[in-house]
Amino acid sequence: MKKYLLLFLLGAFYGLNAQDIENIAQEKPFVFSGAFTLYGSNYHVDGITPRRKDFSWYLTGNPNFRIYGIDIPFTFTVSEQERSFRQPFNQFSVTPSYKWVKLHLGYTNITWSPFTWAGQTALGAGIELNPGKFRFGFLYGRLNRAVEEDVTSIEPVTPAFKRTGYSARIGYGTETSHVDLIFLKGHDHLSSLDSIPKETVVLPMENAVFGISTKLKLTETLFWDVDVAGSVVTRDTRSEQFSGDDPGFTESFSSILNVNTSSNFYTALQTEFGYAGKYVKVKVKYKRIEPDYQSMGAYYFQTDVENITLEPSFNLFKSTLRINSSIGQQRDNLLDQKSFTSKRLIGNINVDWTAGTVFGINALYSNYSSDQSRGLKIPNEQLKQTYVSQNAMLSPRLTFIKEKMSHMHILIANRQWMEDRNRNTAAQTEYQVDNLNYTGSLIFNQSALTLTGSYLLTVFDASLNSNRLNGFSLGANKSFFQNKLNSGVSASYTMHELNSDPFADILNITSQHNYNLTSHHGLTLLFNFLSNKGKIPSSESFTEYNIDLGYTYTF
Repeated sequence: MKKYLLLFLLGAFYGLNAQDIENIAQEKPFVFSGAFTLYGSNYHVDGITPRRKDFSWYLTGNPNFRIYGIDIPFTFTVSEQERSFRQPFNQFSVTPSYKWVKLHLGYTNITWSPFTWAGQTALGAGIELNPGKFRFGFLYGRLNRAVEEDVTSIEPVTPAFKRTGYSARIGYGTETSHVDLIFLKGHDHLSSLDSIPKETVVLPMENAVFGISTKLKLTETLFWDVDVAGSVVTRDTRSEQFSGDDPGFTESFSSILNVNTSSNFYTALQTEFGYAGKYVKVKVKYKRIEPDYQSMGAYYFQTDVENITLEPSFNLFKSTLRINSSIGQQRDNLLDQKSFTSKRLIGNINVDWTAGTVFGINALYSNYSSDQSRGLKIPNEQLKQTYVSQNAMLSPRLTFIKEKMSHMHILIANRQWMEDRNRNTAAQTEYQVDNLNYTGSLIFNQSALTLTGSYLLTVFDASLNSNRLNGFSLGANKSFFQNKLNSGVSASYTMHELNSDPFADILNITSQHNYNLTSHHGLTLLFNFLSNKGKIPSSESFTEYNIDLGYTYTF
């Protein structure tokens, strides 16, 4: 019993999230809240193999203990198929602060710059000091735990070495305008595994990253942000050392980490310069990340990429006309190591016009083109990948707000198409998708009745086949008994054609009713019916329904 009480108190302590110590005495000492839900479901199907059990039930709960402002949430699920209990504080964290001092204890997750420490979770301790405009920080912790190889496990287990690391930051400025210098060092512990994995290739790595992160507010309307980093990665600390006549690469970094024949140096840079006026905003962005760039303080990078983007936007005529646009060029093969170089041109523009309180319209166009050029090899013209993908959308809307009744109407017309500029592959890759969707709703303000209707047409055309979906739906929602009961019902009917021939007709009816008995007790009734009538032998015909009844207790 003492053991569980100790774990509970630890959970309470570590659940503290950015709690200011100065205000903790003002919190209530103990608050218990949450909800429990019990659901039962009846299911039946004719015509196909059942996709679930005839009857199922489950009980869920999310009680929360609050001790002096510290939340300790729990979740559990009990059903005929599952028994689970989850206490989110398997990863404990506490971040107390006092004036310009902030501590990070337990499992921490912070971001100092996109190329150094960027969201990697670490089990350890850290501190951030911000006296005035000075910015200091230090963090140390375990990044990965050791995982032994298990070839007998039914589910695959990826072995891993224990990984630890630390990062330090020193800077000057504010959150909106500052300059930070950041250093990160991480390494895998070779002795953390009882035996070296044989079935899976796992290498003990070491990594050091140097970074500069700046946000500069040049004037009230001009800003310039820069993030640059260099990363030294040793893929295998057991590899052979450099010979004595190797260049200065070893001498430059050997005092920081183990540098050997598996070591490489990579760089990453992104910068953004912009003007943010009242009516016009313009940004110019540049990013360059070398192949295989890595930081043990981040989970993932899109590498071997260089792009430059221009993003102008306009806010005109008292915000009734808004225009957002961007155009950019991207390429890979930065170090000329690939067989081919891919170049992409990406552009889009979005225009939204609100002409008074009744009419408005939104228009969108985007273009994505890609082309292959020479790398280590010359592209084969018969297999060369070169295409243009485009998307155009137009959406007018009408809104009528009256005292007794309001109604809204939205029409969306959309076309997506891809053009392959290689005649040898165009027949297999080109396609066009057209969508037409109308949605209308009527709201009776006094009776709280809402009626909705919609129509959908989708046509997909390609060289191999053509699909057409044509359908409509109707729905109603209303509250009763002073909003204690909320009921909604909807039905949709869709006709599916394949290569201009009828393929299937689909009917779907749903109904949901929520009744609040009191402020703590509620009932829910759900009903869903699905009918699929196949028109050809390869299209299955079946009917399916399920009824769910639920009870919720909130405290």
